[in-house]
Amino acid sequence: MMIEGSPMTVARLSMLVCCAAGALRSEPVSFNRDIRPVMSDTCFRCHGPDKSSRMANMRLDLRDEAIKPLRNGKIPIVPGNPDQSEIIARIFSNDGRKMPPDFSHKTLTEKQKQTVRRWVAEGAKYEGHWAYQPVRRPEPPAAGNPVDAFINARLAREGLKMSAEADRRTLLRRASFDLTGLPPTPEDAAAFQNDQSPDAWSKVVDRLMASPHYAEKQAMHWLDAIRYADSAGFHGDNLWPAWPYRDYVLRALRDNKPFDEFTREQIAGDLIPNATLDQKIASAYNRMNRYSAEGGLQPKEYLAKYGADRVRTLSATWLGSTMGCAECHDHKFDPFTSKDFYSMKAFFADIKETA
Repeated sequence: MMIEGSPMTVARLSMLVCCAAGALRSEPVSFNRDIRPVMSDTCFRCHGPDKSSRMANMRLDLRDEAIKPLRNGKIPIVPGNPDQSEIIARIFSNDGRKMPPDFSHKTLTEKQKQTVRRWVAEGAKYEGHWAYQPVRRPEPPAAGNPVDAFINARLAREGLKMSAEADRRTLLRRASFDLTGLPPTPEDAAAFQNDQSPDAWSKVVDRLMASPHYAEKQAMHWLDAIRYADSAGFHGDNLWPAWPYRDYVLRALRDNKPFDEFTREQIAGDLIPNATLDQKIASAYNRMNRYSAEGGLQPKEYLAKYGADRVRTLSATWLGSTMGCAECHDHKFDPFTSKDFYSMKAFFADIKETA
């Protein structure tokens, strides 16, 4: 368990806060926290978004569908009235009408059944996928470091507590590896050991984040996300010198460039009025996809491949969600259609691939 003041990446910190905050809200039942995982595991295979495998014309992933009467007149979910809800009758049944059925090899625990019943009694409120909901800052349960406050509260519920604070050498090693990917030097370790000022830890973190090695470590993750390479990726894997773009990313992270600028410059830096050389270099992001120089390739086929690759990369990197499925069909689980996929692809249609 990380202790107060220990360094964390933004992703780790966000995940810990969200999970801990969600776990603290025991009332009322939350669809995303308590119900969606159960339905995804036991219900959606037959009563979810995939119409090709849907049974009994019953859909439970959408509230408007779940509260509609079936052909036999029964209603899957009657908000506020579990005794009149067909899904409650089925999950508590002990006969052949039991859900999930035996052939699914899935079962619900008594706790899960009671949670679903309580959710229906509370009005069966659905929630959109957490990734598409407005971000709200939760109130920490106690004073002090808010991350530690959430974690401590959850640990207390589980009858646990944080480990003792690590020694200074260990803390420095954690911070150095996490922020720069490198171990601290003996001189750095000695300086931190001897610094008894109240802001000693803050000074260490500030120093590490001001280091060019911090920018290098963060750039490594970004370049992986946008599929940077200095070679083509296909067939002979010919050289594709793209280091000016790599250096742009390093400078942007080193100088803490605002993320909105970082985004605009990469997606359309060459279209910015009076674009600087740096902004034009940033737009090389659009040429980071794999390409082929094979003599027998069909140019239009590969233009389609390149465009689809850009949609995948843009959605995964900036939206944190894949749109790849929608290249062939409407996405079964996320709110993306094939029209969305090809509309986004159209934004890149005027890139001069052969120039």
